[in-house]
Formats: sequence, C-alpha cells, structure tokens
Amino acid sequence: MIRFTNYKFAFWLICCQLNFIVGISYLSAQNTTQEKAIHTAYTQDKISGTQTQLEKLNRELDVAFKTIDNPFNRYWLSYGLYNQALLAGIQEDENKAESLVDRSIELLNPLRKDAESLALLSLAQGYSTQFKGYFALMRIGRNAVLNAQQAAVLNPKSLRANLAVAINDFYTPKTFGGGKLTLEYLNNAMKATTPKPQDSLPNWGKPNVYELLVKYYRKNKQFNIAQDYLNQGLEEFPASELLQGLK
Repeated sequence: MIRFTNYKFAFWLICCQLNFIVGISYLSAQNTTQEKAIHTAYTQDKISGTQTQLEKLNRELDVAFKTIDNPFNRYWLSYGLYNQALLAGIQEDENKAESLVDRSIELLNPLRKDAESLALLSLAQGYSTQFKGYFALMRIGRNAVLNAQQAAVLNPKSLRANLAVAINDFYTPKTFGGGKLTLEYLNNAMKATTPKPQDSLPNWGKPNVYELLVKYYRKNKQFNIAQDYLNQGLEEFPASELLQGLK
C-alpha cells in the first residue's frame, strides 16, 4: 500500500465513503472505483473516437466535487479531466485539450501538501506546455519539475511521485541538466507497493514506468535490458497499448 500517514489515509477513506453517500451513478452502475471508471471510459471513447463516456463521467465527478469540495473529489475530477485532455489531444482537438488540462491544473493547485496531487499536477503541467507560448512554457515547465520533486519529498514511496520526477528529468535536455535522475527515480517507482482496490487510492502509472525504462535503456543503447523490461511489462500488463506500441 502507498505509505500515507495514518490520518491522511483515514481521510481518503472517509472522503470515499462520502462520495458514495452523495452518489455517482456511473460508479454505482459499474460497481467500480473512480480510477477504474475513468480508465474504462477512456478506453471506450478511444475506440469510438468520441469523448462521450468521459464527458458523462466527468460531469458526475464535477457534481460530487461541487457537493463536497475536498482533496479526494478534486483529485479524481482532475484525473478524469486530464485523461479527457489526453484523449482530446489524440483526436487533434487542441483547444479542448488545453481547456481540459488547464481546469485539471486549476483544481490541483491548492493541494500543496499531498504527494499524489502534486505528482498529477506535475504531469498535467508538463502536458499543458505544448499548448503554450515560449515564456509560459518555460514557467509552467519549471513548476512541473518543482512539483514533482516536492511530491517525491512528501512521499518517497509513491510510484506516481517518482514517475513524475523521472519523466521531467528524461525529457529535459542534457544541456539543461537532464538525464541524471531518470533511472534512480524509475527504480524507486518499481519498488512501490500496490494499494488495495477497495481503498480507492491512486494506483495508475506502472505501465508508464515500464515504458520509460524501455525508452531510457534504448536511448542509452542497452537494448537487452530494454527488452527485458518490455517483456516484464507486457507480462504484467498484456493489454497495455502503451507497451504494445514499443514492440
């Protein structure tokens, strides 16, 4: 299980219970967690070439957030919007993608003491830079790096916090100091434990860790190690399009 302090873990569970009191029909119908519902909606929309399921789910997550404004509801609404932004980008709807990811960032900005929120914020900021002008890009990119680093300080055992640091470092050019932290933080991410599904704690990101390990070792011309990680990732996540695309 991701190591939160006891009071933070209890708070997440209480917030989860409050969500069920408020009621989210999509989750109730699917008998699933927020994370799984978002991933299912994303997959369905990607196949259909629409954003219908994510839009529906995000509306319900927005209702839950507006009913009870707490870190739990902010996080999952932000994660839903972030996933819809990614999908809109794939569908070449750049204006929609920018609008969605900006809202995702806005929701997470106040959550400065939670590692999971900061990790997601960092990734959302990194994604948003492609839609910004040069000076905004530099500012947001710098904030993405700082938020990832702070997330890793707050919770060194978080897979997503370590992944966020690794992603920022991997895609930073060597001339700007990139490439020094990638492997260390990917190894930290690989050591992270998995939370119980019923706890509704964040559990996404492991395929992304494998993807970045493969890319890191290929970039450094260590192809055998890269293939070993790809095989390991596909064994653990055989249906991952992310990893299938690396074959």
